[in-house]
Amino acid sequence: MTVTTPTEQVFESAEALAQAVAEWLCDLAQAGGDPFSVCLSGGSTPRRMYERLATPAIASRFPWPRIHWFWGDERFVPHDDPASNYRMAREALLSRVPIPGDNIRPIPTEGVSPEQAADAVVTVFLDGARAR
Repeated sequence: MTVTTPTEQVFESAEALAQAVAEWLCDLAQAGGDPFSVCLSGGSTPRRMYERLATPAIASRFPWPRIHWFWGDERFVPHDDPASNYRMAREALLSRVPIPGDNIRPIPTEGVSPEQAADAVVTVFLDGARAR
């Protein structure tokens, strides 16, 4: 697989940026046949891109079964809390497309300490790396 280096680009709007990034990610995911991992960001900035990925025009082309979804950050709150990055990604993307449940790897935030959650994330990451 060939990955090109992004060039500097200015977009007319946040919507145009979200569309371009969603298309870029779809193209990148389609380019290879191996499992592919995406590390999701939280907060309000990536939400529109997640929503664009879930639109029929992109979702119909995205290779959902081989994509694994991880979080790069999470607030240590329950997954249904308004501040949860998992909740935002679930509402904007994950619940709207056919992603296998085993491919969604949230940071555990309930019934564990922050230290235990960090250990669980490392274990899931290492297990995924060994499976390849």
